[in-house]
Amino acid sequence: MSRDDSISIELQETAGRDYCAQHGYEVVAVEVDEGLSGRNWSRRPAVQRVMDMVESKAADVIVLWKWSRLSRNRKDWAIAADRVDLAGGRIESATEPIDTATASGRFARGVMTEYAAFQSEQIGEQWQEVFARRAKLGLPPTGALPWGWENTPDGITISDENANAIRHMYHLYSEGRGLVYIANWMNDQGHRSKRGKIWHFASIRTCLESPFHAGYVVYNGVKYDGAHTPIISRHEYDRFMEARQDRATVKKPRLSPYLLSTIVVCHCGRKRVGGVSGRRNRSYVCISAERHLRKTRICKPVDELVSGWVTSIDVPSLRDNAPAPVDTKLLSAEIESVERGILALNTHLALERITPEEHQATRDSMREQLDDLRQQLEVAAKADRNTALAYLDGKESLIRSWPALTVEEQQGLLRSLVKYVRIMPDDTLELQPRWNSPVVVLGSS
Repeated sequence: MSRDDSISIELQETAGRDYCAQHGYEVVAVEVDEGLSGRNWSRRPAVQRVMDMVESKAADVIVLWKWSRLSRNRKDWAIAADRVDLAGGRIESATEPIDTATASGRFARGVMTEYAAFQSEQIGEQWQEVFARRAKLGLPPTGALPWGWENTPDGITISDENANAIRHMYHLYSEGRGLVYIANWMNDQGHRSKRGKIWHFASIRTCLESPFHAGYVVYNGVKYDGAHTPIISRHEYDRFMEARQDRATVKKPRLSPYLLSTIVVCHCGRKRVGGVSGRRNRSYVCISAERHLRKTRICKPVDELVSGWVTSIDVPSLRDNAPAPVDTKLLSAEIESVERGILALNTHLALERITPEEHQATRDSMREQLDDLRQQLEVAAKADRNTALAYLDGKESLIRSWPALTVEEQQGLLRSLVKYVRIMPDDTLELQPRWNSPVVVLGSS
């Protein structure tokens, strides 16, 4: 139902009742799908109830205000008409009387429904143009905003409290916390979802996966630079999405006294978990049922090696010796230049300045160049966010304060820096940082 029609439901019902009185029909029910689009037939409960009534013989005739009220979709109209005919019922319009018992009447009804479908598609195209224009201006296409953001006279803004909450959620996830843990944290802080309800893992996932926080707006799968000020870096958002793909399951929130909890593995490929061995020594124990060397390792010497690696990270030296990053802005400019060239090429073809053969050959060459540039940009962007400095950004003070951190704080820092620590049978450790780096071998313990 269109916006204009939604304010005249009473008039539509009156017209329908008058039509029934004129034809001697008994009104057995009045069904209205208020505010729902006529394009989406399957999600209109009132329409479905009416169809069920005809098929169950509870009603014989469906009286519409206009033929377009049943559906604006060609396929849905054909299905509805077929269902009603098979049930022995009829569909009639109170304001567009057509005798559908005749071939010419059915043809006229087809013209009316086709016109309704045309209007619906035309409206849809207009809205798509509006959405695309808003996205190119850096505005949310539909106007919907993720949690924490709001429209103000000064534009789209977010309060410091909500911005800090969102940043902390990303921080918790980078530490290895799951969505359930983050939802519990948000609830404990007194935050509620957009609908005023408590947070669940699904609502946390929806919030954090929104690229709006990183300064993007999305339309038809394409990201555009938003007109708003981001609250997290795009590198941080990209790392979050990569971590989302890496995690197959959501870990239950728990506190563990073992420093390498969830990241320590055995040389046999299985996980190691915290346990107690010997004289009540905390140990990392392989969960494999098969017997093999060094299945149990005392935690203390292992933890000391890992702690030594953390405190040896020299962030200033890494920053001074970091190679110059690839100029992604230059690549983006080259991509835009090629895209403009393709548009100009199409214009030359339309003006018959070049032949179709010349157009196709040049276009194919330019598209290959465009694909190559886009691939270079993707590789460069991924390499830029997978450097050591990208992962160490903002963590320098934590590294310096490592001995004074609590076990939980040390665990969080480790999970944001290390993919895994593998305990080898020769008492060495293999530590794999999260950034692009060879495995670090930590000497015999």
